[in-house]
Amino acid sequence: MFKPKFKYTNQTIKLLTRISAARETILNSPLIPKWSVTLRQEAIIHSAHASTSIEGNRLSLEQVSELARGREITATRRDKQEVLNYLDVLKNIINLIKDNFITEKDILNIHRMVTKNTLDNLTDSGVYRNRYVVVGNRFTGEVFFRPPQNQEVPGLVKNL
Repeated sequence: MFKPKFKYTNQTIKLLTRISAARETILNSPLIPKWSVTLRQEAIIHSAHASTSIEGNRLSLEQVSELARGREITATRRDKQEVLNYLDVLKNIINLIKDNFITEKDILNIHRMVTKNTLDNLTDSGVYRNRYVVVGNRFTGEVFFRPPQNQEVPGLVKNL
């Protein structure tokens, strides 16, 4: 078991108290509605960019931002569609689940929405995969993550 070696000094206690007070101030401060909307939009854009780029999407953060604002960009149809799908799901995620509980059906529905018109085999959308895949850059072949075997996925999802 980890047993850190340190002593609480007056200075340490003073700093911890200041940190705690600052934390409470932040947690209990109202967020200006305009900032809330802006921060939410920026979080959605960054999330869409990060999640699609790990799948090999070549759009830059700036291009994702342009798509999120409804502007046209020069890119492949597939890259644009993938980002647009992801943005749509993130903007509507609260409406896609019921009673703040995500079911297996919800997960497969979200998968269907995210992959709509982007997969080579359209029947792979919204269902568990039937072949092994890796997460990485489809153009360079760089592998970022090796997911569980196909037969393990339904059980892992049910145990979430």
